[in-house]
Amino acid sequence: MIPDFNSRSRVMLFAPHPDDESLACSVILQRAVRARAAVRVIYVTNGEDNPWPHRVLERKWRLNSSDRNRWGKMRRAEALAALAVLGVGPTETRFLGLPDQQLTSLLTSDYEPLLKRFAGEINDFGPTHLLVPSLSDTHPDHSALGVMLRLVGNAFFLHQTAMRTWSYVVHGQSSAFFGRATALTQSKIETAKKRAAIACHQSQIKLSRRRFFAYATRPEYLYRACAADFGVVEGSIHSASRQRHSLQITVRMQLKFIYRTEPALFVLGNGARGEFRCAKIDIPPRSKSVAARDVRTRRAIALAQYRGDSYAGELLVPTTTFAPHAPVFVKLERRSWFFDEAGWIEIPPVTAHGLTSALRLAGVA
Repeated sequence: MIPDFNSRSRVMLFAPHPDDESLACSVILQRAVRARAAVRVIYVTNGEDNPWPHRVLERKWRLNSSDRNRWGKMRRAEALAALAVLGVGPTETRFLGLPDQQLTSLLTSDYEPLLKRFAGEINDFGPTHLLVPSLSDTHPDHSALGVMLRLVGNAFFLHQTAMRTWSYVVHGQSSAFFGRATALTQSKIETAKKRAAIACHQSQIKLSRRRFFAYATRPEYLYRACAADFGVVEGSIHSASRQRHSLQITVRMQLKFIYRTEPALFVLGNGARGEFRCAKIDIPPRSKSVAARDVRTRRAIALAQYRGDSYAGELLVPTTTFAPHAPVFVKLERRSWFFDEAGWIEIPPVTAHGLTSALRLAGVA
């Protein structure tokens, strides 16, 4: 299934950074413009924290806040040029200016103000089609924004039948996404415009020309998300099952990356009174009890049990501080430079029988 636009359609794209519109949504934007649909593109960050191309282009090793602000302004200008190629004007564009490379921190520390801000943008435009990053994208900004917008939908637009939500991926080869997404067959004209839009992002193609232009011929994929849609586990999370007061996660650590951080599991959702809640559990190298700590306060809120070693094991996490009737989102963070091993996974609420179906690798049991 792919979107079908007409002159009454209202298409809204949330892009984590300038260039995501060109890499993953060029064709779909062209089709919206051709159909005379109303279009709005929301850039959540300015892409200012992009150090390696920045250092090469400006021949400067140490970058300060002034340098990053200047870089962000340049990337905004590149994005407007790319949108012009695709037929989208500057009046149809918004830049929110949230901090680049920090969306996961914002999500796990206090996402509620951002949800209201995103909901306000959506209400202001009233889209019939909403394009959002997939939870499965391996760039942490992308997957974090995907979770935020999923939470926005659950909190504000759960019964909004006039709006269809479509997720897209820029980074990674997630089976959870590509196993369910539909490829858009693009024409030669659409491909040429997509390539021209990508070429507007000169700051990005300085170091990654071949990789960026490869997106011009790569099909764009979209997956229509719905209210009852839940994730498929992937990466080092092999399975996940939820009971009324606990969450059981089986991990099998993949060895094909060089990781910058020790593995940690995040569990995010609503507390018993609907308040924000996010816990972090550092995965130990051997069997032991380990604290689940509130990300905001760093206080221990539960005692998790890990049975296993550095390569595989089972983690039992008490979830009495989370509302059983609401979904939770989990992520095993094992970051390699800019990218994660996998994105976030949405685990459904507990059923009337007191448990959820188990989510397993590459499919839902």
